[in-house]
This record gives sequence, C-alpha cells and structure tokens, in this order.
Amino acid sequence: MIRPADRSDLLRLSCADPFYTRILSVFESYGDVPFADCWVQDIEAEITSAVSRFEDKFSLYLTGSSDREEVAAFLRFQGARCVMTDDEYCVDIHADKEISGEVLVYRGEEYYSKLELCRPEIKELYSLLQSCEGEAFRVPDYLVFLSDVTHCLNLGKCMILATDIDGRLASSVMTVSETPNAAIIGAVATHPDFRKRGLSRELVRTIASRINAQGREAYVFSASEANTRFYQNSGFEIAARFRELIL
Repeated sequence: MIRPADRSDLLRLSCADPFYTRILSVFESYGDVPFADCWVQDIEAEITSAVSRFEDKFSLYLTGSSDREEVAAFLRFQGARCVMTDDEYCVDIHADKEISGEVLVYRGEEYYSKLELCRPEIKELYSLLQSCEGEAFRVPDYLVFLSDVTHCLNLGKCMILATDIDGRLASSVMTVSETPNAAIIGAVATHPDFRKRGLSRELVRTIASRINAQGREAYVFSASEANTRFYQNSGFEIAARFRELIL
C-alpha cells in the first residue's frame, strides 16, 4: 500500500542514500504544500519505498523489497512527467526519453579553497546558470528558482559558494538537497569567460569538504562522461547509477 508519509515513516528509512536524500529534503523543506508531496510504500508494516513530488518531478527510493509494479501504477495515476530513480531498481513504465548517469560521492581529502569566496545575489547566480545552459542543463523559470532557493536558504538547507573576478560572478556551486545525513551538490557553473582556470574544481572540492566536515556524505549526479571524469578528478567516486525517465 502506498500512503502519505509522515516524519516517523521517513525516519524509519534514515540513511545517507542519495535518492532518499532527495525525498527527505523535499519533506523537510516543504512539508504539506500544494506543489510537494511525499509517500511511502508499506508492505506488512515494513516501509519498503518512498516517493516524493516537487511540482511534476518525482524521486524514488526503492529497495529489494519494493513492489515496483505498484509504484509504477501509482506514478501513472499521479500523472508523473519526470521520474528520478536508482538504475538498479528502475520501475517498468513507458518513457518518451531516458537520461542515465552516475551518482558520485566525495572521498577526497579535506580541502580549503584559496579563492576569495563571495555570497552572490540570487538574480546574479541565476544569470550565471543561464550562461551555462545547454541541451543537458536547463535552469527553471526565474520565479520558481528564486522562491525555492530563498526558502531553502531561510531554512538553512542550502549552501552556496561562489567567486567573482573583476566584479563579475565567475563561478558557483550549491547544495540542491540537504538532510542531516547527506547533501547533494548541483548547479556547478563557471561563466564561459572564466573557464580553464580550475574555478569549478576549487569550489566543488571546498563545498564537499565542508559537507564531510559536518559528518555528512556529499553526492553529485552526473549525466555525462566528461562531467563524471571531472568529479572523479576532484575526489569523487562512483557510488551508484541513476535513471531519469521523461514521461
């Protein structure tokens, strides 16, 4: 049976798994609001799966005990348009497009950047991300981005590191999901005018080190071989594979 989740349900699953991190982060950041929901699958009093929705994007945490057929039927009923899941436990559901890649975890040494860090304005950060848009990377609508980032910053569930050069925001990185056990790094961007200087590597290693220093795992999702090599060269190791289903 799939039913709405409460905090005690999700804490029974408490772990540093990256897919669970995405789900618990939605629950802790937004709770009961019209555009976000969390559910669990309960089989004979055992929590076997968890599902979250943020707008039309769904995240799955599945296990070997999950009833994946029930989860697939639930996603269809909910009108899911985008589903992120562990490739090992992918549900059988028709998708118009699939994106796959690696989930990496930081295993590098503690690192402190020599860069002078700054706290960018959200609009400035958004413009930087726009300068890095491509087929594999799209930024959301500005008002959605502004609302989400502001809300998470106010809750203390978002960390942003950035550096500027000659008064221009050159590079940035942030956490996009945070829980007591783990954080997921995303929005890694360097303006085209300032590439080939190692800025992203400096920021990624620094934010991952800060997360580890807090006793948490630092994860990143990579959908390209080039990005995976970049993260491996920055101290990350492959921990799992993900699959993103566009329905």
